[in-house]
Amino acid sequence: MKSLSLLFHDERPDLSGDSSEPAYFHDLGLDQVINKLLEGREEYKLNEYFYCLPQDMETIQFRQAVMGDMGNETLYNNLSLFSNELSGIRKSLARTEKLYYPLQQQRCYLEIALRYQQTLKKLVVQLSGVTLGSRGLEAFTHQLLELMDSASYKEFENRTSTLMQKMESIRYDIIVKGNRVTVQPCLDENDYTLEVAHNWYLDEVLPTIDNDSSGVNAGYDLNHVEGQILEGVAQLYPEPFHELDTYCKQYMMPRELPNTTFTAESLKAVRYPFMAGDILIWERELQFYLAYLGCIAPLKHQGLQFTIPEMLVQSKNIRAEQTFDLVLAIRLLEETGQQVVVNDLQLSEEEQMFVVTGPNQGGKTTFARTVGQLHHLAGLGCPVPGLNTRLCLCDGIYTHFSYREDIRTGHGKLEEDLLRLHKNLERATASSIFILNELFDSTSYDDALYLSEQIIQQLLEKESLTVWVTFIDAMASLGPQIVSLMSMVESEDLSKRTFKIRRKPADGLAYALSLAEKYGLTYEALMEKIA
Repeated sequence: MKSLSLLFHDERPDLSGDSSEPAYFHDLGLDQVINKLLEGREEYKLNEYFYCLPQDMETIQFRQAVMGDMGNETLYNNLSLFSNELSGIRKSLARTEKLYYPLQQQRCYLEIALRYQQTLKKLVVQLSGVTLGSRGLEAFTHQLLELMDSASYKEFENRTSTLMQKMESIRYDIIVKGNRVTVQPCLDENDYTLEVAHNWYLDEVLPTIDNDSSGVNAGYDLNHVEGQILEGVAQLYPEPFHELDTYCKQYMMPRELPNTTFTAESLKAVRYPFMAGDILIWERELQFYLAYLGCIAPLKHQGLQFTIPEMLVQSKNIRAEQTFDLVLAIRLLEETGQQVVVNDLQLSEEEQMFVVTGPNQGGKTTFARTVGQLHHLAGLGCPVPGLNTRLCLCDGIYTHFSYREDIRTGHGKLEEDLLRLHKNLERATASSIFILNELFDSTSYDDALYLSEQIIQQLLEKESLTVWVTFIDAMASLGPQIVSLMSMVESEDLSKRTFKIRRKPADGLAYALSLAEKYGLTYEALMEKIA
């Protein structure tokens, strides 16, 4: 049977060499997005799945279909519950492994095995009640059924059930006389445990069972008296305890793993023989979908729109309506409860570059980040912010944001900008995306314009999709492939930003305003000096 992946349409690739964060993540704010959606899921080590863009359309469409299925709230909740159960089982196994008394360990292992079987059975029932449209989840359901219908699993299931019945049928009496405790076969069928506990005021001190516990003894170690009682019971009923010992040696005894890396290979060599490696791999891959959809759910509840985009190959005819910066949307929701401002974007077939001008703090950089975020998330196969989205299948994203000069590089700021651009232009193709923000702000206007013209010419020749935020209005009219966008202000008060980005010829005010702010020549600054 071919190994199934829930993330890749064909064979599961080795991503061990792709575990480093992409260079553009910080500029686009994607590092904050990934950190947010992976909170509480650290055990799965999912970073590589969100860092690495698959370069084949089949895998992207495969993931899009799974995302579409999991938009069903019932299915999402069922798969989330399944994963939580498996996580709880692993925690119970870790606690049980530390227990001092072997007989207590073995009984807890048996209860954990039963819980595992019940978890799989419950998921199969839940999946059968949902109409699936994705090849991934259909194959997942089919292979899960095949695994549970195998002879080895059925034997495991039958032995667990039979042994549990034998253990639960054991009855014994505890005789306490002074400091002497005696265990003997039960002579009375009545159980007085609760009555004794009530009469001795033990209701509040008896151990409680939390959600992750495998049984009554999973959460704490027995004391020496309880341990000796358990050993006495095992001597009274040697046959079921011997059978339990054999069972645990076959299915439950933990094994040393060659490494602790959470990869497909290490999961195959699972620590506990009874846990199928494929199921743990599938659970990890499901976390990719659960994490992302769980992260955007509060934003959808707020009324923001997400859609699965149409993916374009060798075309720049991109489109997104009511789109937004995902980082900003999450931060606004958490800090103020406000909804982020949404914008539209579109390029026709002959257009290739957005040049964005306008006043400071007007949303220009946010818009540029949005375009980069959209293409990375779309390349992962995820729903993206906005409606009627149509985006490019890209082979690389290159960002150049203006930062303070770093003397450790050994270069001036202008030289450093040019070196980075030259390096990335050499690697760029027609499927690459450039997000450029306030380049050449360390030089004069004339020099900045000249350098920008040279870079634009190379980008147009490469046919790379580009977003360029600048104060140089002349850049917006350098060719028919360039679309001029402006960050808008209130018509009645030019100091108030609307954070809307619109198609509009550059009006020449942005650079003047920036110079006035830079040299303290705005009306407010002058009035303050006069005062």
